[in-house]
Amino acid sequence: MSNITSQEVNVISKASPFQFRHFLNPLHLLRILIRYRELLGRFIWWEVKNRYRGAALGMLWTIIVPLLRIAVYVLVFAVLLGGKKTTWHLDSNYEVGAMIFCGFVMFNVFADAAGKGPMLLWENQTYVKNVVFPIEIIPVIATGVAVVHSLIGVAVLVFLELFRGGHVHWTLVYLPLVYIQLVFFVAGLCYLLSTLGVFNRDINNLMQSLIQILFFLSAIVFPFKRLMTLIPKEWEWVIRVSILPSIVDDARRVILEGQPPDWFWLNVNLLLTFILLLVGYACFMSYKRDFADVI
Repeated sequence: MSNITSQEVNVISKASPFQFRHFLNPLHLLRILIRYRELLGRFIWWEVKNRYRGAALGMLWTIIVPLLRIAVYVLVFAVLLGGKKTTWHLDSNYEVGAMIFCGFVMFNVFADAAGKGPMLLWENQTYVKNVVFPIEIIPVIATGVAVVHSLIGVAVLVFLELFRGGHVHWTLVYLPLVYIQLVFFVAGLCYLLSTLGVFNRDINNLMQSLIQILFFLSAIVFPFKRLMTLIPKEWEWVIRVSILPSIVDDARRVILEGQPPDWFWLNVNLLLTFILLLVGYACFMSYKRDFADVI
C-alpha cells in the first residue's frame, strides 16, 4: 500500500499542465487571438457602447470629451500658465493644447487598461468561474477598449489639424507602428497585473498611485526634449526604455510635427514590449487554473 502511495505522489509531483516556457511561444498567443477574434470584437464593441449607455448624447460623448479636453488644456497650460513660449516655444495656444492632448490620448490607453488590470478578474468573476469561457482574452478586451477610445481621440485631433491647416502630415502612416508598441506594452502589463491582482489586492492601490505619478513624468504636459535636458546624457536610455515617454514623443512627431518616429528607439521598444507581452501572457496562463479557486 505504501509503494502505491509513493508512486502516485511521484506521478502527481511531475504533472505540470502549465509550463511557463511553453506559453512564451508567440504562436500560442496568436492562435488564441485568431480563434476568439469574433468574441474579442463583440466584447470590445459592447464595452465601448456600454460606457455611454443611457446617456442622452450616447456615442457623441466620444467626440465631445476630446474637444472639451483640448479646450481645457489650451486655457490652463497655454493661457493661464503662459506655457506657449516659456515651455513649448510654439506660436499658438492651439498648438500647445494639441501637443498635450496628443500625449494624453496615448497615455490614457495605459491609464485606462493598466489601471483596471489588478481588479480585472475580480470584476469578471462570472467568466473566471465559467470553465468554458477563455479568460485569457479578458486583458486583451480591456486593452482593445482603451485603444478604441484613443483612436477616436486621434481622429478628432487629425480632423482639427485638417480643418485648421487644410492638410495632415504624410508621416501619419507611421502611427500604426506607434500603436503596436503601445498595445504590446499595455496588454503585457494587463496580463501581469491581473495575475498579481488575484493574489494581492493591494496591487490595485499601488497602481492607481503610480498612474498619477507617471502622468507627470511621461512628458504629457511638457515637451519630451525638456525632459531629456534634465537627465545626464549617459542616463538618457533609462527614459527611452521606460516606454511611455518615447510613445508620446513618437505620436507627436508623426501626427503634429510631420517627422518620422525615432527609428532606433522604436525598434528597441518594440522588442522590449513584445517580450513583456509574452512574459505577461505566460505568467497569466501558468496560474490560470488557480484563479477560480482564489476568486
